[in-house]
Parts: sequence; C-alpha cells; structure tokens
Amino acid sequence: MSNCFYLLFLIALFVKAEIYAQPEHYIVKAAPFSSRIYDEFSPVFYKGGIVFCSNQNDNSLVSFSDENNRLFKIFSVTKKGNTAWSLPKILAKEITTGFNDGPVTFNQNGDIIYYSRNTSVQNSLKNISDTSNKLGIFSAELINGIWTNIKPFVFNNPQFSFITPALSPNGQRIYFSSDMPGGKGGMDLYYCDRSNNDWGQPVNMGSLINTPKNESFPFARKFGKLYFASDGLEGFGGKDLFYTQEIEGEWIVPVHLDSAINSIADDFGLVTDSTLENGYFSTNRRKTDDIFSFSSTPIDFTDCDTIKENNFCFTFYDERHQFIDTIEATYQWDFGDGVMIIGKEVKHCFPGPGSYPVKLSIIDDMTGEFIAKQVKYEVELENIDQAYINSPDVGTVDKSISFEGVTSDLKGFRITDYFWDLGDGFKPGGPLINTTFKKKGEYIVKLGLLGEKDSLGVIPKRCFMKKIIIK
Repeated sequence: MSNCFYLLFLIALFVKAEIYAQPEHYIVKAAPFSSRIYDEFSPVFYKGGIVFCSNQNDNSLVSFSDENNRLFKIFSVTKKGNTAWSLPKILAKEITTGFNDGPVTFNQNGDIIYYSRNTSVQNSLKNISDTSNKLGIFSAELINGIWTNIKPFVFNNPQFSFITPALSPNGQRIYFSSDMPGGKGGMDLYYCDRSNNDWGQPVNMGSLINTPKNESFPFARKFGKLYFASDGLEGFGGKDLFYTQEIEGEWIVPVHLDSAINSIADDFGLVTDSTLENGYFSTNRRKTDDIFSFSSTPIDFTDCDTIKENNFCFTFYDERHQFIDTIEATYQWDFGDGVMIIGKEVKHCFPGPGSYPVKLSIIDDMTGEFIAKQVKYEVELENIDQAYINSPDVGTVDKSISFEGVTSDLKGFRITDYFWDLGDGFKPGGPLINTTFKKKGEYIVKLGLLGEKDSLGVIPKRCFMKKIIIK
C-alpha cells in the first residue's frame, strides 16, 4: 500500500494584468531657450524663471576659452507671457569667474546659492587648461541685490572634485557628487546635514545608489525624494535619470524614470515642480547638451484589485490510511520550519513564502514501529502577485496620514511610475505620499503603477486599492 497524505487547501488568486500600448506618459520637447549650437544643462527654478549652465558666448570683454573648449557660465532666463522667454543672460557678474561656473542650487527664499566652480580662478591660461584645477562647491548670499560673502564649501579639497550641489527643500541637507577617497568608484553621491549652522561630515549614499561608475546631478524634493543621474545603474545607455526616496532612514532601490525622459543618449540634471507633473531636464539626444521640458499627460487606471492578505495557514490530514482507525497510532507532522505537531488532522501557519519539506510519520503506539515512515511533500508558497499600500486602516480628520507603496511582489514588473488617487483622480507621485482628509468617512485609496516598456513598445499597467476609515 502506498504511503502518502493529501494536503488540502484552497487559495483564491485573482490576477488582472492590464497591458496596453499607450502614448508616452510625458510630453517632452526642447525648451525654447535651449540652442542647437551651444550646450545648456542643469536647469533649476529661480524667481519665476530658469537658471542653467551654458558655454554660449557671455559677451564678456575677456575670455580665455576657445571654440573647442568653451567654458561654462551660469545663465538665467525669465518667462515673458505664457510661452515666450527672455534672452539668456549671465545670472550675476559677482559670482562669474574666468573659469567654469555651475551648476547651482538655491534655498527656498532664493537668497543663498551653492554652485560649482574651479577652485583656482586666477586669470591664467595655464590654470584653465590645468587638469589639476579641480571643481569645488562655493556659496554666496544675496544682500541688496548683490551676491556677497562668497565662501568655499568646508570639505573642498584641491585634489578631488566636488560638483553638482543640491539643497533639500528645508535647506538642512546638501547633496553633491565627489570622487573623494572612500567611495564606490568614479563620482559618488554624498550628503551633509546642517547642525548649529555648520555642515556635518559627508555621508556616502551607499552601494544601493552608488556604483563603480558615476552618479551625479542630484535634485532633492520634499518627503525625502531624490532625483539623480547614473551611468552605472541599469538603464537605456549613457547617463540615465533615476529617483530614490528616504523612507524611515533607508533609501529605496532607485526607480528608472519614464522612457520618454530617458533615452539611449545622456539624460541628466532634472528639476520638477511640487506636483511632479512638469519640469525640465538635460539631454544630449540632439548631439549637444540641451534642456528639454516635460509635462505629464492625463492617465487613468481601471479594474483596480483590492489588496489581499497572504494566507499561509493550511489544514493537513491523511485520508488514505483508514485501517489505522483500528490501531492506536501517533501522527507526527514536521513542517520544515522548525515546528512539529502531533495529530491526525492539524492546522499550521507557515512563517512566509518559501519551500517547506513537510514530513508525516505514523507510529504504532503498541509496537513503536512506523506504519508510514516519513512521507515527504514539498510545499511551495509564494506571496500574492500584487503591490501593497502600507498605511493605517483608520485615520483622523486633518491629521497627516502616510501611504507607502514600496513593497511589491509583482513578478517580472519593473516599476517606472507611481500614481495615487485619493479621491480626486490619479496624480503622479512616488512610492511614499502624505495627505490629510478634511471630512470623516470611508475612502478608497488607489495606487496605479506603470512598468518598463517591453521590446514591442507595450507598457504594463497595474492598479491596487485599499479602503480606509477617517474618523
């Protein structure tokens, strides 16, 4: 007689994978103030306009550059009406040197600037062509319309480069890129936190972000979200744009931006508004560095799946050995996770997904001999194919509540875009958002996800929802 047992359980799994070929999520086009002759890159918002770097002619009376090696300066443009822009002009002569200047970052008030430039700015042709004249970070204050109190960053070192600074929205953290010793290779991303009006020691952002190649051009948004460029992380080629986000002190795996923004060329130096719907970035897809604008197109998700709880609890029993009913016997179950249970019919909950070698031994109580010796069954358990919305189930009116969508068990689905619907339609965001509800009631929170486009140009699309109560 064969020795076996039956594992009886029921798993209900509904997977609704909606795949569609849609237009690009972002509309991308060259900015009107970006030329086809010169290089323009690293745009930032400033007082209703844009500040950027360019090697175009700055109309200076003295210039040590030549046509094959133009120096970069800090330019600004302002909006004129709905679509027109002013001609580019030098941002400020007092922070302009005869060497390379920029990129820049401003505090929220616009009266403090941090910017890259060559550390040695003596008017010498030798210094311009000297590769040992590294880039450093400098700051200045705007007082009575003049940039004054120009100071070097405390950690500048003439032997290494410190470039592409970016202030956090509250001004208490500065991100930058450097090839200082102790990194992962190439240019690494670092940050310093401010304490008592001084910058703390540089912190390397770690191997999840930094690679043996180059990471640079950070741009910090609220809620700990950081955009940056990398030519070491997996992308389309050259420099690609990614973002990460600090959640409970940990950085999430970098998310590769939409394929409308990233290309096989170099894409870097992104800035976006507070809604994450409009912004600018740099690219050399036209063979020179140019600034492009992007704006999101409306998007909707249908057939959203309700998030389900993983159920790893099952009932085990053996129904083949009916004759054993006349014999006093012990049923011994070993579930392969360190738990053993005695009983003809038992219930057991596995600790999580994995492979478990479940064994059943049936022992004659009179003789101590095995009637069915160590029958083995391999139990394979997986998480439900879904993303998760982690949040409290109950919230309070006018009190901030967080929704986090970092955790995902989507198989073969590489997330490129997050969209949240809190009752007013889907809007772009990141894996973590915070909001407040103004009225009591029951709300359905939806998380829409776009995946990376496949070889046929098809973009996978998934949507999940969760009910919460606001009291």
